[in-house]
Amino acid sequence: MPEETRAVKDLPDPTRLRLLVDVAHHGSIAGAARASGITASAVSQQLTTLERECGVPLLERLPRGVALTAAGEVLAERGRSLVRLLEAARGDIDGFDDHLVGRVRIGTIASAAQALVLPALAHLTGEHPGIDATVTVAEPQSSLAALHEGRIDLALVDVYEHAPMAIPSRVTATTVHREPLVLIGREPFSAGTALADLADERWVMPPAEAACGQAVRYACRQAGFEPQVRWETDDLQLLSRAVAAGQGVTMLPQLAIDVDRPGLHTTVPAGAKLGREIRAVVRSGERDRPLLRAVTAALPRG
Repeated sequence: MPEETRAVKDLPDPTRLRLLVDVAHHGSIAGAARASGITASAVSQQLTTLERECGVPLLERLPRGVALTAAGEVLAERGRSLVRLLEAARGDIDGFDDHLVGRVRIGTIASAAQALVLPALAHLTGEHPGIDATVTVAEPQSSLAALHEGRIDLALVDVYEHAPMAIPSRVTATTVHREPLVLIGREPFSAGTALADLADERWVMPPAEAACGQAVRYACRQAGFEPQVRWETDDLQLLSRAVAAGQGVTMLPQLAIDVDRPGLHTTVPAGAKLGREIRAVVRSGERDRPLLRAVTAALPRG
């Protein structure tokens, strides 16, 4: 008897796999459409084709949105790995081209966006108009998650002394900026002001779960007091405005200070060596990609 032959199924299309990964992350076709820059109907059509390629349902259509089936969840997880592998291959190929062209997706903390990313991209895109850069302002953990899932290519994150942050494996981090945390008040500080001198002041600062808030609280406790916190927000620019409005004093990284806000006075507290580093993080498999090396090198050092 002749051996039974089995039909060879088509392999899933990588572009459609990326769309499935985006749906898994954003939780909707509309979110995937925004991330990919195409219409929701186009995303839906591509995913229908992907289901046909795979031969199993990948999405459950709900009255409001979609949910991944068990097969869809498995394929999305595999898809994340495949997308990262293809991007690494793209980086290897780019290494044979001296011209800086192509897409680079950057996730950055807000304070680095203006001071570091804007001048770097202004220089690079002026010299190399073939660069297509997109920037998303996000908290460090969100950017690191996006980097892991292949949704961005480079993350700019900050790491504070006394507030350790776990950097995932399989990434390469380069320190591009170091700066002290400075005291900010509405009145000038006396020469040699130490943190302990401000024990009776009202404070405005980031929440305790934020890295900056954690670091400042640690420094205050090391100086012998628990800060009297009157405002809590992770909007560092708002904290500068709160100080200018007389709501208290604060301690922030130099780049986060609203320098255009009148009525602010700053000083580095005597005896308190508290600072942060800003690091450029890329997937280790892409650390030699010319475009990512160029972006990292163009970031102003401090």
